[in-house]
Amino acid sequence: MTRLYDRFGFDMVDNSPLSESWRTGPGQPAWIRHAYQNREELARNLRRARRFVNPLRTAAAK
Repeated sequence: MTRLYDRFGFDMVDNSPLSESWRTGPGQPAWIRHAYQNREELARNLRRARRFVNPLRTAAAK
């Protein structure tokens, strides 16, 4: 699959496992700049991501 993305001109960064997918969610650095970052910037932005607690989800669980 990596070769296919390379052919289309996209860079890939492994964001595994699935439990780490929150790093690319709305409000995270990788999401905000998704259209304008190269591979190195994407990797750096994934490392910069910070998990936050959703107060609505916490309230619903009670």
